[in-house]
Amino acid sequence: MADRLRNARSKDERRSLYGEVYRLRSERIPHHPLVRRAKDDAASAAAVKPQVALLRPFLTPESRFCELGAGDGAVARAISPLVGSALALDVTDALALPNEARTGFEFRVFDGFELGLPGCSLDLAYSHDVVEHLHPDDLLDQARSVQRSLRPGGMYVCVTPNRISGPHDISRHFSSIPQGFHLREYTATELAGVFREAGFSRVKIVVAVNGRHLSPLLPTGLARPLEATLGALPNGVRRPLSLPLAALKVVAIC
Repeated sequence: MADRLRNARSKDERRSLYGEVYRLRSERIPHHPLVRRAKDDAASAAAVKPQVALLRPFLTPESRFCELGAGDGAVARAISPLVGSALALDVTDALALPNEARTGFEFRVFDGFELGLPGCSLDLAYSHDVVEHLHPDDLLDQARSVQRSLRPGGMYVCVTPNRISGPHDISRHFSSIPQGFHLREYTATELAGVFREAGFSRVKIVVAVNGRHLSPLLPTGLARPLEATLGALPNGVRRPLSLPLAALKVVAIC
C-alpha cells in the first residue's frame, strides 16, 4: 500500500491516494498499533497524556489549536477544554471516535496538503509522527499551508522520529532506509531547512521527554553537529547511540 504513495508521479494523484491508502491500512491491518489504540481507552489515554504535557506550555485559554494527522482525534479532544478551539485534521476518518457534543472540538478530513483554513486563524499547530508519512515532494506544500494558517508569532510543534536513529517503520528489521509507510524520515536540521523555506521566520528545538520540557526553546544549530557526528557512525552503533535524539522536538515560529 505504501508503495502506491511512494511511486505516485504527481501531487494530484497523491492528493486522493493519502486518504485511500490510510483508510485501507486501518481496515486491512487491524493489529497496527494506531488501530488497536483507537479501540483501547487506556492505551489511548496513556499515549495522549505526554502529548498534552508537551503542548501545554504553548497554550492559553484563548488558543486556536489544530492537530494534523490526528488519527482518532484523541489529542485534540483532550486539548479542547484547555483552549478556545481545537481542530483535528486527518486524511481519513477511519479511526475517528464517534461524534459527540463537545464545545470547541471539531474533526475534519483534509487532503494532506491544504489545511483549508483562513490565513492567520491558528495559534498553535501540531503533528506527531506525521511528516515521515508524506511523500518527500509534499512536505513543503503542507508546511506552507500550516505557515499561512498561523498568526504572526504562532507556532508549529512537529514531532517525528529522527532519521539518524532510524528507520522507525517495519523496515528497521531488514533495511537501513525506510521502505514501509515511512516515505522519508528527517533530522531536526533537515526539518528546520524545510520550515524556513516554507516561510517560518524562526525554527527552534525543545528537549522534551515524556512530555516534560527539559530545556527552553533552543537554536536548531545546536542539533547540527550532534546529528552529523552520530550520522557518520556505522549502522550497528549509530542506531542505539542516536535514540536520545527522539527528545529533540522541532518548533517552527511564524
